[in-house]
Amino acid sequence: MGLALIETEARIILNQGINQGKILGMDEANKKTAARMLKTGKFTIEEVAEYCELTIAEVEQLAENL
Repeated sequence: MGLALIETEARIILNQGINQGKILGMDEANKKTAARMLKTGKFTIEEVAEYCELTIAEVEQLAENL
């Protein structure tokens, strides 16, 4: 295996890791926003799920842990 191929594979793996980190960070931010919305009592679980791009099950779980 040539050095150039190894460097290319390393870049691909690094980029995949960076992208996965971004996704996890966005998911965490959405959950924090959802929790704040739930605490206000102004939104239904369905609305929070829609606005925060979470599943109803995820929002229900967040609501149980508040």
